[in-house]
Amino acid sequence: MRRRHLLALAAVAASGAGLAQGTYPDRPIKLVVAFAPGSAPDIMSRAYGEQLKEQMGQPIVVDNRPGATGAIGADIVAKAPADGYTLLLNSSAMVINPWVKKQPFDFRKDLVPVARPADTPYLMTVNPKLPIHNLAEFIDYAKKHPGQLSCATYGVASPPHLALELLKKETGIDVLHVPYKTFGQVLPDLVSGQVSCSIDPPTSPAPQVAAGHIRAVAQTGNAPMAAFPQVDAIGQRFPAATVVGWQVVYAPAGTPAPVLSRLRAEWQKALASPAVQKTIRDAGFEPSKGSLEDFYKEIEADYQKFGRVIKDNDIRLD
Repeated sequence: MRRRHLLALAAVAASGAGLAQGTYPDRPIKLVVAFAPGSAPDIMSRAYGEQLKEQMGQPIVVDNRPGATGAIGADIVAKAPADGYTLLLNSSAMVINPWVKKQPFDFRKDLVPVARPADTPYLMTVNPKLPIHNLAEFIDYAKKHPGQLSCATYGVASPPHLALELLKKETGIDVLHVPYKTFGQVLPDLVSGQVSCSIDPPTSPAPQVAAGHIRAVAQTGNAPMAAFPQVDAIGQRFPAATVVGWQVVYAPAGTPAPVLSRLRAEWQKALASPAVQKTIRDAGFEPSKGSLEDFYKEIEADYQKFGRVIKDNDIRLD
């Protein structure tokens, strides 16, 4: 009797799961994008939205909620109903924020990953007057001129800042970090020599590199970069200093398993679309590779790695 009862319950559950998968979605899905309209992640999210609408038969409504390094948008979705109709597009800043400022949610408890839409390493560029053409020459110059090189990033505790600190730890070099509040002033100061180097998302410095105004010498990934295949990958020589900026789609924790399964399958299918892949590359990212299970591990590994470097260097936000 007990066995028949359990089998009956399992049949009911399976039937319910099938119904949930068959009827979801029956209305538009809101995608909260933690970036400003017109930004690279926003452009990418809209390309995904068009593809997902074709696949799922419902509009994907983009709701831009920038601010607080992604925390504003994340908080909205963390508190949203767990029904699959409110999703979040955010970045690897998710695993940094908890170490440097109080959060109104716990991303590891309140949110669950759905997809990894794209990722990119960061590009290290230098003023071309410096006798530095690659990673080895950068390290050698820094060791021979301790404290004389300065490296700009777009902010304290940003992924590029942490990439610099990890490189310094692995190589023993002394390089001054110069944080900027926006990308806008970094490149003019690098071209003029006000700062020696910069670490940025690749779309920002790419035109200046192409024009010869600055020189690309390294990137923070652990594999060749499609846009800059000749540039040294820091992670190939110093694996512990690898930093890849990733985009992530989250749903509220507690979203039904059949709905999560459908969402994950649809996002993965959308990633295979040539139109989506072109938009991703045009925005300066690379289509993500690997399984979602591997991504879970990477999220946790980055959370722990960035926490250590923030604590070791007493990095704080003013």
